[in-house]
Amino acid sequence: MRNDRRDKIETLFRTHSRGVGAYVLARIGDANLAEAITSRVFLIVVRAIDQCKGSPTAWLWSIVRSELARHFRDRKKHESLDESLPDPAAEPFEQASAREMQIKMRQALERLPDEQQQLVYMKFFQGLPNKEIATATGLTASNVGVLIHRALKQLRTYIEPITQTAEGRA
Repeated sequence: MRNDRRDKIETLFRTHSRGVGAYVLARIGDANLAEAITSRVFLIVVRAIDQCKGSPTAWLWSIVRSELARHFRDRKKHESLDESLPDPAAEPFEQASAREMQIKMRQALERLPDEQQQLVYMKFFQGLPNKEIATATGLTASNVGVLIHRALKQLRTYIEPITQTAEGRA
């Protein structure tokens, strides 16, 4: 029984740690904080693996969602500075434009409901097929496809006014 528990934990970690870390980083935007939250997620997995009765992947993602919700609920109202460096080869206008688009994209993604955000990140940031996303979330693959389509359509409505404004300046 003890080896089954250990194998289950190791399988979850090997299969999903990179994806969970990337998802948390994409949601948080701070590598150190994302690492701390991801570590906390897997610490919960180790401590509570016996509570996993259904799909281990779905159970893991429910922990991820819960820990992210805790983070956003507990965080202070100030934003941390983004430490990303601009591309030295790009022109100042291109740097500013690219940076502005990154900020607008993050803001647009944050406007989506949590479920849609998770699906978009799993699909486009982790490159998971709909079938794997369905297994992880407990949805059907076709439902995943519909929800992602709706999320992209909504993102387009948030982003298009931004790109039209930027094109008007050029």
